[in-house]
Amino acid sequence: MDESLIERIRRDMAFEFDRTAPPEGFPAFHDISTDRHTSDLFHELEREHLWTRTWVIGGRVEDVPNPGDYMTFDDLGVPLLIVRGTDGEIRCFYNTCQHRGAPVVREERGSSRRLRCQYHSWTYEVDGGTLVSIPDERDFVDLDWEQRCLPRANCDTYGGFIFVNRDLDATPLGDWIAPLRPMLDPFQTTALREVYRESRIVPCNWKVTAEAFLEVYHFRHIHSHNGVSVLDNRGAAMGLYPHGHSRMITPYSKQNVERSGMAAWDDWKYVDQPGMRTIDTVPAMVDCTSSAVSIFPNTIIPLGRIGFPINIFWPVDKNTTRLDWIYYALPPGGEDRFPDELSDDWKSRRSVYNQIMAEDEMNMAPMQRSMESPALTGIPINYQERRIWHLHEEIDRIIGTENIPEHLRMEPLLDPYVER
Repeated sequence: MDESLIERIRRDMAFEFDRTAPPEGFPAFHDISTDRHTSDLFHELEREHLWTRTWVIGGRVEDVPNPGDYMTFDDLGVPLLIVRGTDGEIRCFYNTCQHRGAPVVREERGSSRRLRCQYHSWTYEVDGGTLVSIPDERDFVDLDWEQRCLPRANCDTYGGFIFVNRDLDATPLGDWIAPLRPMLDPFQTTALREVYRESRIVPCNWKVTAEAFLEVYHFRHIHSHNGVSVLDNRGAAMGLYPHGHSRMITPYSKQNVERSGMAAWDDWKYVDQPGMRTIDTVPAMVDCTSSAVSIFPNTIIPLGRIGFPINIFWPVDKNTTRLDWIYYALPPGGEDRFPDELSDDWKSRRSVYNQIMAEDEMNMAPMQRSMESPALTGIPINYQERRIWHLHEEIDRIIGTENIPEHLRMEPLLDPYVER
């Protein structure tokens, strides 16, 4: 995050505070059809086109540290297997034996130099998924071994995170994640480790959960305590990136500026973080704002100098989402992992963040029910909520506009505002 980007964000915030209307020429949004959140048709379009063709976080490289280490990954709707090969490369295969379809591994985690189906012991090697052993081979007529290898999914890593994409012809991860790197690179993500994780099942469409984290229009209404909000949504500076990614930097409120000993909303300086290791390469801006990035389609990261949680939204079905948040930070004392018993400082941090998540979650199920009501005919989106429109535009691009009924489509309006 170089100084020019920080200064651009500062100028954008000043503009946001001073404006009395959206920028001149900014487009008027049509209502977003509630059927995008409620209909079987759109859910099936996403299942067929979106989740089969986009990169998602599947884990961390330290989850499979040694050759032969594997873990299962089922969050894309099909059984997958992430494994580190004998050459050190991390790959992803379908966890489906090519004989009768049984899983080649049944445990969620394990280690083996051979992947052996427990049904009939067809066996595959971990480097390329090559079929290497079949019991009673004599009973198969003209079996083509090369055609019976484990099918692969796309797999690559960035900053210690493992990304998976079922589309073997997808844009390479390095190109796809590149727009976010100026924001993410300073956080030394390769050195971070899991602090704790939480998971909730929420009765709403996955986009309802994602959209809650794409704007701060709601912040002072549900996150205020004793009448005080720590953020001022009027100054939120947003950036839209290619591939549906985005950022949002929100300044402190006047009350929080005073409480933090700042001279003004842009008096960005490092703040003491007692009991926590800090990431030295992170700019002071992050200590004095709410800084967040979204990784399309289903990940939001609220950044911090001590680390960050990643919020991931997994569709269980049309009306159900699994909401995970996993906190990553530098382990204490130079260790390679966090202890099972967290320090009091981390327990306090966990309690505070969980409360914020609970405040967001309390709206999600009621919103889903309202979207299914004839009382809501469409969702009007304002300028502050433009990251939501950006998400939906990219969903349509991935699905293919030609595959979407006209009344469900998003008009592509934001391309002039995408940073390249």
